[in-house]
Amino acid sequence: MNGRVNTTYPAAGATEELRRLAESLAPGCWPSADETALVDCGRRLRGIGDELRDLADVIDALRRDHDGSGRFHDGLIDALTQVTSDVTGMRGVADRFAAFATSLDTFALATVDARAEVTLLASIADRDRLAGSVADALGDDSARVSAASAGRYALSAAGDEYTGRAGDAGDSAAQVADSEQRTESTPPAATSGMMTAGGFGALGALGASAGGALQGARAVGAQASTPDIDPTWLIERAAILQTSLPSPFSEWMRVAIGVGTDADGGQVRVVATSDPQPYQRPGFAIAPSELLAGDGGPPEYAIVAEMARARLTPVIVASAMTMPQGIASVLVAEGVAVASPPSPRT
Repeated sequence: MNGRVNTTYPAAGATEELRRLAESLAPGCWPSADETALVDCGRRLRGIGDELRDLADVIDALRRDHDGSGRFHDGLIDALTQVTSDVTGMRGVADRFAAFATSLDTFALATVDARAEVTLLASIADRDRLAGSVADALGDDSARVSAASAGRYALSAAGDEYTGRAGDAGDSAAQVADSEQRTESTPPAATSGMMTAGGFGALGALGASAGGALQGARAVGAQASTPDIDPTWLIERAAILQTSLPSPFSEWMRVAIGVGTDADGGQVRVVATSDPQPYQRPGFAIAPSELLAGDGGPPEYAIVAEMARARLTPVIVASAMTMPQGIASVLVAEGVAVASPPSPRT
């Protein structure tokens, strides 16, 4: 993608209204990067790289045409060879510039796609919000609450996808650079709300809002409002369900389990997978007392959505694998405790 990024958005006023709605439902989900500036920066980097290659060709030609002998001659030839080398010289720098330019283009394309998706989801959430307001005026406020929850989870999922694509864009540049150029300042995966036009140096991980939620059962045990819910047991139950998935589904499907309470305070367990359909695969060890959900998205969100449909109050959601920070932060913000194994990096 070396040219201008094609963008088609609603009118400016409508877009701003949808942006405010999206941010109110899922703060930080609206992509804020300037894709035009990113593409322009990539174009400039490619231009500099091309000039470096041309200059390297000129210097290389001068080196080859130079005749002489002695220590000065040998030192000069050696220096010019290093300056124009493919690894550490001008051509190597030009290659890294080209890789970074491609990374910027990929980031810009991800921004365009994510903004279009978030705009669409915000439009749907706005429609559902209006429909819920009508139902609320007629005495039923459940539709309004369900609409807000559905919009929040959908927007958060879109933000998580943008986060992943942005991280992949940064990683692609790091993979091309040689090991001497890889430092601790290599950009980490970014969250959707922190995409600035200042380049990859400003990309950061989602911070303290969800950090405590990812430290395992001990960190989240106190968040559960029902004292007889054991987060450790839920994690173990999720692990049993995860391992019971038949191959090849176990290679890509994630499992989560949640506990909610009904109007009488009774506990209900809901199991969800990332399967596009809530279908019980052969061998999947779900208990008769557990409900099954799934819509192709993160299973944690599917659990809460199913509880909303069943008029249950979600209390805690657990997963067999480390829960993504973006998902955990949304659940915690909704007052839902989360439990999952700690990240291997912590």
